[in-house]
Amino acid sequence: MEVYRQILKESKPVDKKFSEINGSQLDSAKIVFEVPKFHPRAKEIANYSLTSLRLEEIFQSKICGTAKNNVFIADYSVGQLPFVRNFFRKRKTKPIILKAIEGKVKTGPFLSGLIKKYKLNKEKDIVLVVVGGGLLMNVGAYLAERLSVKLVLFPTTVIAMADSSGGKVRVNFVLKGRAYKHFYKSFYEPNAMFLDDRFLKSLPKKQIQIGLVEVIKHSLFQSPKLCEYLLKSGKKLFSDSGKLKKAILWAADLKRVCMEIDVEENENGSRRILRGGHDFSDRLEEDLKLKIPHGIAVAIGIIRQLEMERDRKLLSKAKELFRLLGIPCTLESFYKWQT
Repeated sequence: MEVYRQILKESKPVDKKFSEINGSQLDSAKIVFEVPKFHPRAKEIANYSLTSLRLEEIFQSKICGTAKNNVFIADYSVGQLPFVRNFFRKRKTKPIILKAIEGKVKTGPFLSGLIKKYKLNKEKDIVLVVVGGGLLMNVGAYLAERLSVKLVLFPTTVIAMADSSGGKVRVNFVLKGRAYKHFYKSFYEPNAMFLDDRFLKSLPKKQIQIGLVEVIKHSLFQSPKLCEYLLKSGKKLFSDSGKLKKAILWAADLKRVCMEIDVEENENGSRRILRGGHDFSDRLEEDLKLKIPHGIAVAIGIIRQLEMERDRKLLSKAKELFRLLGIPCTLESFYKWQT
């Protein structure tokens, strides 16, 4: 477990930074992710960053400002937000609008059809700009990889902001009603990731609950300080976007540490953190035909994992956090929460 201990050690400066950071400093926070030398995009980019930026300022960025053709893909519900709708109208930009349906949109045949429908493979000098949650981040990375184009991410959910870094390309396979989660796996890092606070303020409580699970995962397996912060903040995370943003950036920076030390997710390294609860959650999502939110499946998976490991201390903390934040961590509580 030497690599895992190294990760915990290198996480302490992150804990110190975010324990002391204040509201105004959050807006200028910048998290830089290195592109592993063995990843395909290492030939093009050495790193990419997560920074705060309003959607309307996207063309002030070097990547989009100099591109001949910015192609936007936006989540259907996000596209209904007034500031997003106004942005596309004023720019006279017609985005590709997709509904985030796990078993349909995030599949190879659908995305191949999308490329053909919008003739994306015939366009040149494309920058693909994705505005949406984690599902659309995966979709955008897959399309960018297929087209070999630049990729910019505007994550709009807690889970996407905290966990979409890393360049993972993941697409499902569905055959005769049977779902195979992440049947296709690859890596394609974005050129940049931007965080617009207004998306956080637009999220309903349940969406925040779903996303906070990935933050809780890092707190349990990597950062007792983050765990303390979440427990102290409690339900204020649903009403105070500043507190929520702090938790998100904290988790994102902790993920950076994991990837810098052990991007391959070895058993004695970052796997316990990055894949915490996921071995159970992937199977659960498949069994339920992708009808359960990923975050909720991970919450259930974390509890099952800790029960199996008989880690009473972490299990107690996990249950306390899920109870405090109203996040279901059993199938029974999920069905009640869903109604």
